[in-house]
Amino acid sequence: MNPYTRDVFDEVAADDDLSVAKRFVKASKAQEAWAATPAHERLACVSRFADALRSNADEIAATLTDEMGKPTTQAKAEVLAASRRVSALSAIVESEVLSSAEPRSASRGNTVVERVQLEPVGVVAHISAWNYPHLLAASVCAPALALGNAVLHKPSEKTPLSGALTARLLHESGVPEGVFQVAQGDGDVGRALCSLRGLGAVAFTGSRGNGGKALRATYAAAADANPRFFPALPRTVFELGGKDAVYVRADVEDVAAAARSIAGGKFYNAGQSCCAPERIYVHESIADGFVDAFVAEAAKLQLGDPTLRTTTLGPLALASAPVRVEKQVREAEESGAFRMAFRGKAPSDSFFPPTVLVGVGAKAGSPREFSLTRDETFGPAVAIVVVRDDATALELMADSDYGLTASVYSSDGEFAERALKSLNVGTGYVNSCNHVSVNLPWGGRGESGHGATLGIEGVRMFTKVKSTYAGAICVM
Repeated sequence: MNPYTRDVFDEVAADDDLSVAKRFVKASKAQEAWAATPAHERLACVSRFADALRSNADEIAATLTDEMGKPTTQAKAEVLAASRRVSALSAIVESEVLSSAEPRSASRGNTVVERVQLEPVGVVAHISAWNYPHLLAASVCAPALALGNAVLHKPSEKTPLSGALTARLLHESGVPEGVFQVAQGDGDVGRALCSLRGLGAVAFTGSRGNGGKALRATYAAAADANPRFFPALPRTVFELGGKDAVYVRADVEDVAAAARSIAGGKFYNAGQSCCAPERIYVHESIADGFVDAFVAEAAKLQLGDPTLRTTTLGPLALASAPVRVEKQVREAEESGAFRMAFRGKAPSDSFFPPTVLVGVGAKAGSPREFSLTRDETFGPAVAIVVVRDDATALELMADSDYGLTASVYSSDGEFAERALKSLNVGTGYVNSCNHVSVNLPWGGRGESGHGATLGIEGVRMFTKVKSTYAGAICVM
């Protein structure tokens, strides 16, 4: 269903438990031959996929805009970023594959050669999300395939056509059909994937609630496979969103620039980003200037038809989302702890207008008090809370069950580093936010999940280690 027009424009056949099981059998058989394929040939296929994303960017972006309402310029930017991410991850895999079997020599009277080799884990189940379907597919599928794994990819039921396009381009790029397969459907299909016995890894991106269900299904399947022995647990990478906090310190060099940066991170993709700033803490000495500058940025947003290049904030992807976000905003405002600093106009009930609230009392500084500062918003509404000192800001930032990212805007880099080190998050930003680097591992802590994609650490999540010791006959 198109979130902007609310029209059903296509239908996709859903999988079920039986078809998922058949896909797994097919993937398991195909993976053996794929793993035996020379690494440079696998890498060439993945490289051609990166080229295909780039050359088909307009078609892919148009489909994404139809499916989840992302403005066309942002949709194309995602596809091109996915292409770059595939290439970058392939380069990391290449360096890992080429160096993984290098000897580690030691001398113990005779020459001894010790080797560490990275091998594929087998079949990877990837349960993806609708907000960045192509970037998420790139993060998991590209390195997993390049390393010799097979992938069963479940796109969100909100973006099934984007998942089908990924499969088409991978197959056209030379990846065998059995090695990369798409399982279409809702949470039941995700559960069926996680319940497969013999998976090498499960990668999940989505909500905390659905992530919990998927993790329980994964562990239950592993434990039931052979209960007399230690469970054969697959590798698990679960990214479950966040309630990301930002602190703008009194010594920030340019208040307006900080406001512009944070507003860009907050409102991009209509706030439907797991690492979008959702709690903003500002020192009282610069609060007025920051709020004015932040509101000015929010007021610039252009809501409307996402197929137009002028649109910068599209409809929310889920029909239920505007009601949910409105409930958070209303509760906070009616409490008297927050005042409305800005609220834009929505062209239809498919949208939620950019909304900025400002905390006006001590009660506003209790993150767990209100849904707006406690629960993931995933929409273009945000709370700004004024704080009197650094200690208060850090205390409030830490008061969350989530642990995905945190940001500190300050001219004192050493303070920012110390502050981020004190917070239990997977990624810390200094004078930045809502940015994902392919060179760094990406993952959360607490209820934001565990494990990582991206970087060398993320690539290695889809490998298992084998050590080899070769030398003279050893007598103990």
